[in-house]
Amino acid sequence: MDRRQLKARAARDILRRLGEIERGRYHDSTQAPVDDLQLILLHDVERVGPDGVLSIDQTQISVLAEELEKVRREGIFTVCGKRWVVLEQVRNDGTIVTAAVRSA
Repeated sequence: MDRRQLKARAARDILRRLGEIERGRYHDSTQAPVDDLQLILLHDVERVGPDGVLSIDQTQISVLAEELEKVRREGIFTVCGKRWVVLEQVRNDGTIVTAAVRSA
C-alpha cells in the first residue's frame, strides 16, 4: 500500500469516528457535479479563526479529499434531499475537506 492509499484509509477511519457517513452530491459553477460522496454533517462546531476569534458554525460538512479535492464558496452539497450552500472552506489537509455550510 502506497502513502496515498494509507492517507485515504486513515481519512475514512476519521470520518467514521466523527459520525454517521451519509451519501451526497456536490456541485459548483466551475466543475461537473460529483455524485455518491461519503460525507459527514457536523452541527454546532466551534473553531478558532485566523485572527484568534472563536466562531461557531451551525453546520459543517466533511468529505474525503480523494473524492472531492476542494469546495468553493456558494457550492452546493445535497444530502438526503436537503441542500447546503458552502460559506467557506475551513479545512483541507489533503485527506479531508471541511466546509462551513448553511441550509439552502
